[in-house]
Amino acid sequence: MERGYHAAGRGTLHGSLDFFTHSFRGAGTHIDFHAHPNLEVVYYAQGAGTTQIGDASFDYYPGSFAVILPNMKHNEYRLEDTEVLFFSFSGDLGIGEFAHGLYADRNRRLEALLRAMSEELAGKRRHYDIALHGLLYQAVAEVARSTGTAEKTGRSEKVKYAVNYMNQYLAENIDLQAIAQNLGYSYDHFRHFFKRETGYSPTQFLLRRRVDKAKRLLVDTDRPMTDIASECGFGSAPQFSMLFARLTGTAPRDFRKLSRIR
Repeated sequence: MERGYHAAGRGTLHGSLDFFTHSFRGAGTHIDFHAHPNLEVVYYAQGAGTTQIGDASFDYYPGSFAVILPNMKHNEYRLEDTEVLFFSFSGDLGIGEFAHGLYADRNRRLEALLRAMSEELAGKRRHYDIALHGLLYQAVAEVARSTGTAEKTGRSEKVKYAVNYMNQYLAENIDLQAIAQNLGYSYDHFRHFFKRETGYSPTQFLLRRRVDKAKRLLVDTDRPMTDIASECGFGSAPQFSMLFARLTGTAPRDFRKLSRIR
């Protein structure tokens, strides 16, 4: 049995329900990696299995739910027969950010709201679409309450991932917008919370990391400027010299000479 709903263009003041389904999925079945353009919430009312969201894997259980950010790849493997209530929504409902992952619906309030949505779909009484959107607001608020304590942690982990990636691939052409997209954010959103946690925008942070590495090579080795520029991820020796001087106030050759005089 499966009940489904596709939005017909009607929205609330700030957001809309895009999709809802209540389904039963058999043990041993699975869904391969896929992604959707809007934020998704997958509620596991019964059953057990695994789901991978981005790079993280989770074991779901009755009363748990997954939050999946827009365009984030995820899959699902069912070890037991599983009852799923799933919805996605778009727009700004005034809640703020969400962190992807698996969470517990400890008091089963979210489940009650989702079952009420399923009943509205089944009955289709007069003004059921208005009732659905009212329940959507309550459901999203409940998701925010359940995940709020993990929100800052989730962002911090994403910043750590970005920093580690920059450090690991410092010599390569790093696409910061692609990093943001892989983490499930627009670049502007990613830049905002990255700067809030590090004090620098991603571009500024990356440049400082490259210059810091260049300083060590200038002091500890006699390698030519072209080699240092390449190893630190600069496009050319002139670009390296210009950006190094802009950040430190000293040209690379002068920095090397001064460090050795001391």
